[in-house]
Amino acid sequence: MFGISSLSRAGLSPVFFIPCFLFITVLLAGCGYKNPYVSSQVSDTPWKTLHITTWENRTNELGLESIYFRLFNAWFKNSGKIHVIQDREQADLCLNGEIAAIDLPGLFYDKFDEALEIKIKLTVRFDLRDNKNDHILWRERNFIIYEPFVIDPDPGKTRNSRRKALLKIGDEIAELIYLRTHEIVRTLQ
Repeated sequence: MFGISSLSRAGLSPVFFIPCFLFITVLLAGCGYKNPYVSSQVSDTPWKTLHITTWENRTNELGLESIYFRLFNAWFKNSGKIHVIQDREQADLCLNGEIAAIDLPGLFYDKFDEALEIKIKLTVRFDLRDNKNDHILWRERNFIIYEPFVIDPDPGKTRNSRRKALLKIGDEIAELIYLRTHEIVRTLQ
């Protein structure tokens, strides 16, 4: 086992390694990495404006469309390259979509055959359009994502767990759209 006591026996003191460790940590932290999808002052990609529609909700999960709308907007607020605007006519890009279906296909059981977990299957459809010429830049006709949630004997806790799973799904969809939209904007130059 390689540890401090073996270093001391080898004639190297731990006092020597602490400054070396700190130096290497500072060196690596200052290597100059920056996230290309977060805003910066100097922009190498032209700004694009995006209009996000409130997606049509074809499920029985009331209010899910407005929650997802807020999640999508929250992701794009971090962008220095794409600015969300309310006026569809003035936008360069437009994100349209619908929440098509929620299914609960999978159950997981414990050793007493009691359901412990259900897997939500959410299906969405969306497209990203170039608003100036109505050209579709990206379309997902049947995007399916799964997320498990825990079943509790208390229905309130089960409902809360289901809501958290739907929020997690929405956040994953928003992240995917955010990243892919940036890739598309970069290719539009």
